[in-house]
Amino acid sequence: MQLSQGNIQQGYLLTGAVALSFAVVLYLIWLTGPLLLPLALVAVPLALYGYWQTFVKPWLWVLLIGVASFLGNIMHLVPEGVIPLTLFQLFLFAAVFSILIRRLIEKDFTFRLMGFEAEIILFLGLIFLSLIWAPDAPDGFRDGVRVLISIFFIYLVFNEVKRTNEIKLVLIALVVVAVLLGAYGVYQNVTNVGDTVRNMLGGGRFLRGRVTGTTSDPNRFATMFFIPMAFTACIILSKKQAWHKMMAFGAFVIMSGGIIVTYSRSAWVGAILMLVIIAWYYRNVKLFAYFGIMIIVVLIAFPQLSFTLLNAAQRFLDITAGAGDDSSRIRLLLGLAAIGMLLDSWFIGVGFRGFVESFTNYYSLHESIGVAEPHNVVYTVLAELGLIGIILYGFIMFKIFRTAWLNIGLSETEDEKIIALTCFSTIVAFFVFYQFYGGGLNDNNFWLMCALAYSLYYAGKAGGSKVDGRDIIPPPEAPGNPSAETAGPAAQA
Repeated sequence: MQLSQGNIQQGYLLTGAVALSFAVVLYLIWLTGPLLLPLALVAVPLALYGYWQTFVKPWLWVLLIGVASFLGNIMHLVPEGVIPLTLFQLFLFAAVFSILIRRLIEKDFTFRLMGFEAEIILFLGLIFLSLIWAPDAPDGFRDGVRVLISIFFIYLVFNEVKRTNEIKLVLIALVVVAVLLGAYGVYQNVTNVGDTVRNMLGGGRFLRGRVTGTTSDPNRFATMFFIPMAFTACIILSKKQAWHKMMAFGAFVIMSGGIIVTYSRSAWVGAILMLVIIAWYYRNVKLFAYFGIMIIVVLIAFPQLSFTLLNAAQRFLDITAGAGDDSSRIRLLLGLAAIGMLLDSWFIGVGFRGFVESFTNYYSLHESIGVAEPHNVVYTVLAELGLIGIILYGFIMFKIFRTAWLNIGLSETEDEKIIALTCFSTIVAFFVFYQFYGGGLNDNNFWLMCALAYSLYYAGKAGGSKVDGRDIIPPPEAPGNPSAETAGPAAQA
């Protein structure tokens, strides 16, 4: 009996899945000893089935990578964490390997472009070229590679997520994880006995311990709630069924508690603007009224949370303290130093990751209480890459914002509207957040939403073509016109 080509390909995929699964199991057993053997016998079939599903539905890798990004650095494959490997890195490497094998077997070499490849190439080129005059080239090279990986991640998401329903399932998975993280954060804050006693004795004037969740940074942890909060807020105000809204509201309340106990003012500003955009689009402020009622109910049921909310209110009001608040004063010094660097090297900047080393040329670390990391992505690019860098960065962000905004107008179904508004509002929230905090070029969750915005745009373009009820990517247009596979939204709009 002669096997068909499809059966041969499936045999190859199944063999590869079995080999990879057993390799992972053997490696874990080798690290921890035979105690994991019973667990391995149960996990192997599940892992095998899951791995096979990623071949059939490659977009599942994006779901796993997104969830892994939310979980942070909670797993170390090397004892004592000497060489940590995050879940994000593990799933990203596994996804690249799996997708590459699948495409080679299926001889699928199609690759979709997003429309700003020239700007991306020039921007990355400028980053690595600037290492020639950067004061700390090794650090710059390391972060440059991280930016390169982030760009690669964008294209991986964009090329594997091609349908609206896939985007929706990714967002639902992130909501589930964020609810668990929010509940854990609130629990961690409320059960902190030392801080509770100190607050009671001080009348609530002291800041309670900031929750860091699965990260080491409360500010980064707070941004993990942007995406799921926006998604659930859109569901609450949309025309979805009542039980969908009730579930979304419950999740929204828990996640709101999670972001509050981080005491991250930068994240609060971004989240508030995000929710204002959503309320403005739906012309509905019921979300804020519901949230206010829920706060009153929670305070009546759990009076001990009053100190947490009092801390949060005081922390938020300190934004207007100006130089009287250490955090605001340090940000002011960093901004002034960035202006000085731009004036001294306005065309090509001081070199990628050169801000920290150059800062002491303008202010001492004593004045900034030891802080020299830039806290604004725009002036960081201006100071380190000069006028050329900010122009390229501006073009990239303009095209991303433009595509995310166009999605809202192009949306036809309720799900498309929810996803489009989620993408746009969270991109705005992340962008605003990184005007008050550093690391804006390497946030995986930010780039995930940018990629999903482009995926939604192309899914909308394919809305008129159906195969068995599923969206497909439209075929290339006539010669002389950009094709759906190679041209970005900027070229098609």
